[in-house]
Amino acid sequence: MALGTVNRAVGLEIDSGKARAVELTGNRNAYKLAGLGSAALPQEAVKEGMIQQPRIVGGSLKELWSGAGLKERKVILGISNQGVLVRHITVPKVPADKLANMIRFQAQDHLPIPLEGVVLDYLVLGESVEKEAETEQLEVLLVGARRDMLDKFLEALEVADLEPLDIDVSSMAQISLLPPRALQMTVAMVNVANGLSSIVISAYGKPRLARLGMVKIIDLAESLNCTLEEVLEPHVLRQDGAADKLRQWGSNLAGEIRSSLTYFQDQHSEYRVEGVLLSGRGALFGGLTAKLEEYLALPVRLFNPLEVFSPSRRRLLESDIEAAEYAISAGLALRGLGG
Repeated sequence: MALGTVNRAVGLEIDSGKARAVELTGNRNAYKLAGLGSAALPQEAVKEGMIQQPRIVGGSLKELWSGAGLKERKVILGISNQGVLVRHITVPKVPADKLANMIRFQAQDHLPIPLEGVVLDYLVLGESVEKEAETEQLEVLLVGARRDMLDKFLEALEVADLEPLDIDVSSMAQISLLPPRALQMTVAMVNVANGLSSIVISAYGKPRLARLGMVKIIDLAESLNCTLEEVLEPHVLRQDGAADKLRQWGSNLAGEIRSSLTYFQDQHSEYRVEGVLLSGRGALFGGLTAKLEEYLALPVRLFNPLEVFSPSRRRLLESDIEAAEYAISAGLALRGLGG
């Protein structure tokens, strides 16, 4: 992403039941929190990361901007759903001015839908040498997003009088927030959302695996016979049978994470996952971090993207732990800043 000298950016995440936004000012090396907020969405308006009712979502975004006092109306929009296809591919090394055409030429071999229905983007991860032919190759992260799915997001933004400055894969946005030490490691970043969760593995600051998770909070809410807004309420979690349901849900999540870690290690024996960073609304469940740490036999830490900010700005939330819910929108905002 090359956004020039942008010095104010808003990252926007649209999840099932809730939209979240974070506004940052400054540049990528020295930034400040200018504002944040969230707005409830009707449960049927967004399903598994896909907007079903653009005008209703747009109306809620209007309320979010007004209620949170956000100033910037150009946003970095994060999207993560089944309509976004992420592939790691290799292509022959060619001059920079020919690379886009090369990737587009090869993309159809890696995507299951016609290219005319897809918006393509890519990120060069590095270079390698194909041993048998002794030719230089580029390792590329290829992203294809379905146009019909994107159109509904763009319609919602238009209703809210917002403009997309850029569109990113939201599940990978958190990498921009990693502290220096984590950028020298291989870490799994797990965002547990109301809708589809996500698992991204960052090896030395580069995304090496990106997967959507099928374990989501909305399923737990349905099993507890409560709304998404109520699922974290103590009176819901104290009802008969709730502890067992929460325990089973946590076990399913742990199994899904372990499956992804095993797949990654099988494919990339040169890396070793050293820890897990947990974010999203699901990170707010008490005891989940400890349960995952025990099951995965790896350090699991809550990912708090606001810990670098002053206490006065963090008071926009009731507690520091709530910052984990804003990891994706904060990451999107940071990627939107210049410098």
